[in-house]
Amino acid sequence: MAKLLLPLATLFALGGCQSVNSEPAKPAILTSVNPSVITTLQQAIQQAKGGALVTLSDSVFTKRSELLIDHAMSKGSDGRVIMGAHNIKSEKFILQLRNNQCELYYPKKELTTVLEGVTCKEL
Repeated sequence: MAKLLLPLATLFALGGCQSVNSEPAKPAILTSVNPSVITTLQQAIQQAKGGALVTLSDSVFTKRSELLIDHAMSKGSDGRVIMGAHNIKSEKFILQLRNNQCELYYPKKELTTVLEGVTCKEL
């Protein structure tokens, strides 16, 4: 009987630790924005979706937890927009706070990136 109780007690203890550590992510906004924060965000976005670095404003994630990135419109040799080339959906990113750590979530790939050196607060 004692041999059975020890493994069960261990399982319950480990399960309790996991539930404490897996705090749900909450929408967040940045508490400060500087060139280093912008660079960190640009690199996280580039790693998540690929392509070139995106241009971000100094007010990114300061009022809203969501960022929508539109694709550039493709133009033909005559300078006109190519029909249908502008129908690409925007890319969505969400700034989140979990366990006092800022994260960037990319729903399209269900990818979460921890943002080192970035501070944010719950929205």
